[in-house]
Amino acid sequence: MIGLMMLLALGLYLAISTGVVALTVRWAKRNSRSVWRWGIAAGFLMYLLAFWDHIPTLILYKHYCATKAGFWVYKTPEQWKAENPGVAETLTWERIPQQFTSPGIDRGYKLNERFVWIHQVSAVPILPIRLGSEAVVDTKTNETVIKRVSVRAGCSGGKEYFSFWLSQGPYTPGVREFAQYLDGFHQFGREVK
Repeated sequence: MIGLMMLLALGLYLAISTGVVALTVRWAKRNSRSVWRWGIAAGFLMYLLAFWDHIPTLILYKHYCATKAGFWVYKTPEQWKAENPGVAETLTWERIPQQFTSPGIDRGYKLNERFVWIHQVSAVPILPIRLGSEAVVDTKTNETVIKRVSVRAGCSGGKEYFSFWLSQGPYTPGVREFAQYLDGFHQFGREVK
């Protein structure tokens, strides 16, 4: 049903756009104006009425994928254990980490007494682009040991049907590697039953 409504709305929009361009071309011919210039301008204006955010979203999405997204390892679990001898064995962990909230953090999970997994999402004003950041932080030194940033473009919350042209697949580098290192920091010490 939603697909049919979208097709009808798109058909109506195309019909109105074609009519506006045809009327503009006819006006340009009668007034000895450049038909191509006025026709292209009218077509571009009709395009911008509905899709004004398409080109800026694509450009910014590509820019963020190239400059902000990535996966960084500042310390591996083995390096951390070597720098902190004997500490890893004193830690305990649970199969399902405890969730917590804090200002500026969307979701946080306590992996053990020393490490937390923090997830934050920041949105770009006006355009439907979101940056997701995950990090594992040593709570004693407040040092980030691993970090991953992903980029998404497109609307959510039921609005995606009306702006499908903005949807770009999520760019999520290093998902598997992040999960492996996260598991390594999570399972220091012994499991609490």
